[in-house]
Amino acid sequence: MNSTISQTIWHGVNAVALENENLITVIVPEMGAKLVSLFDKRSQHEWLVGPGNRPFQKVPYGSPFTEQDMSGWDEMFPTIVACDYPAPGVHHGLSLPDHGEVWALPWEMEKATDESLTLSVNGPALPYRLMRTAEYTSPFTLQLSYRLVNLGQEAMPYLWSAHPQFACGQSAEVIFPPQVTEVCNSLPEAYGWGIPETRFGWKEAIKPNGDRVRIDRIGSPSQHQARKFFVLPDVRADWSGLINRPSNDWLLMEWESNLIPYLGLWIDEGAISAESVAAPEPMTGFYDSLAVAWNKKRVAMIDPGASADWKLSVRFGTGKENFPIPS
Repeated sequence: MNSTISQTIWHGVNAVALENENLITVIVPEMGAKLVSLFDKRSQHEWLVGPGNRPFQKVPYGSPFTEQDMSGWDEMFPTIVACDYPAPGVHHGLSLPDHGEVWALPWEMEKATDESLTLSVNGPALPYRLMRTAEYTSPFTLQLSYRLVNLGQEAMPYLWSAHPQFACGQSAEVIFPPQVTEVCNSLPEAYGWGIPETRFGWKEAIKPNGDRVRIDRIGSPSQHQARKFFVLPDVRADWSGLINRPSNDWLLMEWESNLIPYLGLWIDEGAISAESVAAPEPMTGFYDSLAVAWNKKRVAMIDPGASADWKLSVRFGTGKENFPIPS
């Protein structure tokens, strides 16, 4: 696959650009290996939200996620919501920060060629090493390959989730596989979607106040609202799509559901971000807290000294071709 890697500057910080004839991916290693740009040259479309009116800043380990600029694509590991480490052993009760550890840490350069870029990070609180390789596997597809190594002496539960904040403009549509007919809320009742795990139909839901809402559609940031849903845990989804309107530019995320069994969806219509964003979040636990996933027995485990591998691909298309529903 013909591609190049070059050094660049993004909002005043050092970054690395992976580029082919159609796509540009920009990564900031020193800030959680954050993906800060997914740019399609064909349509001149930037898929990730930028800093906007919140200037980019590096934040210290343990900071609340909302203290950063809310741009780009972060890796969340080994939890999403701050919680205490739930497994028995020497680390039991250890405090894990909001959105996990790795998004606010500098990652090391493991390998850089014209074809791929591999970065890694060691856990400061728990004994692990997480690696991610970015490469183009087709002229229109970015693949992210992950390897987790347990450096400790005890089995370790973990919750990994992608957190891509895709720009939605004034209108966009989320596409789920046809087997997804219900989702459940994971936010506090104050957000207007009932208590956590209240179920709603997909794609149309009736809120507790009686309003009928198309929850697969993303609207204007002037609404100042947000929602977070999960596909029901026994339903296996292995892809999610997003179509921007009216351009009909689209992206398709795909993964192996036996390795990444769960899927969340964060939608922010101006509640936190200045722009409307959609974040389909394939993940290895159900749901936002490692402690909750552990108690539900819906969490990934890795034995001491062992490694675990998984992949996530993102294919990009323009409005000139229809969204490709996977078979």
